[in-house]
Amino acid sequence: MLFGLGNRVRFIHTGAEGVIVDKKQNDIYIVELDGGIEIPASGAHMERVDADLSGSSVKGKVVRPEEKPKQELPLPERQYAILKNAGILLAFQPHKRPDGAVQRYTVYLVNDTLYTVTFDFRMNHLGRKLKTESSLVNASSFHLLMEMQGDYLSDNPEVEIRCRQITTERQENWLSKKFKVKPKQFFTKHKRSAPLLDKEAYVYPLFKPLEVKEQKGSLEQYTKQKIQKQAPLEPIRREGDYVEWTGADVKAFAEFPLEKDFHIENLVPDIRKVRDGDILRIQLEAFDKYIKEAVRLGIPKVFVIHGKGKGRLRDEIATRLVRHRNVATFKNEYHPKYGTGATEVVFK
Repeated sequence: MLFGLGNRVRFIHTGAEGVIVDKKQNDIYIVELDGGIEIPASGAHMERVDADLSGSSVKGKVVRPEEKPKQELPLPERQYAILKNAGILLAFQPHKRPDGAVQRYTVYLVNDTLYTVTFDFRMNHLGRKLKTESSLVNASSFHLLMEMQGDYLSDNPEVEIRCRQITTERQENWLSKKFKVKPKQFFTKHKRSAPLLDKEAYVYPLFKPLEVKEQKGSLEQYTKQKIQKQAPLEPIRREGDYVEWTGADVKAFAEFPLEKDFHIENLVPDIRKVRDGDILRIQLEAFDKYIKEAVRLGIPKVFVIHGKGKGRLRDEIATRLVRHRNVATFKNEYHPKYGTGATEVVFK
């Protein structure tokens, strides 16, 4: 079965549902489950449920695209070309039913600046939280925040967001905005092609482009020079639902592995030199170091791969996670990619 971004899917084995938000190599997709957790999944373990949402029994079909004409046609002008370096924006991409009514919106945070930005985002609907997230979005890129049901718009959902620019020299002050998404303004003033997304969306400008200081040489050379002079890493401290960044290494955050295999052959250069009695100790030491670094960097979720076997490593890991003050929840259930050989860990 073919899947695309935005398709709603159901896992065949567990019945859990979510929305496809990214496509990886081969047949692997990133699915955001109902509740906000993102997981990798194989297409062989999913089925589309888009048709079920409208109450229709009509199933989708694949239509092969018509052969493109041989002559080259001029590309249409994109509206977002005039929005270059537009700053920080919030974009609501509509997804319509066959009858033309909007079924849901995919909400993105667009960073059309030359700096990485940390952000805190909240959306409330009728007094309850729909989504709370603290993360970062790289320069000239966008970040998927959530899926919002189309009928929520009639209740004026409230958005609260704050952003802060990360530079190699200093931490900038927080920029904050709070507003209600009102249908009348939403549909009449905000629809256009979203910068970087290259999709029609309802776009809310949040903050103007942040100032870029002129530097000698290329931006890449300047960045490399400044990275070498960065101050020592400082831990992240948390304030309520927000994550307060205090000089943490952004590069380390971006490159941190969200899954880690703790089979002994992946931890030592030569397994033949390791005594049987030392295997579990080495695995747990590597696990403790991995979890400590994830907490320090503010990683929201990881997958710990321990395999099946006799379950000794899995049980020891579970014992540590139960006692860990920074772990919100963890589970060792069937997963399309890992089977039952991995534990999903979500941090506070």
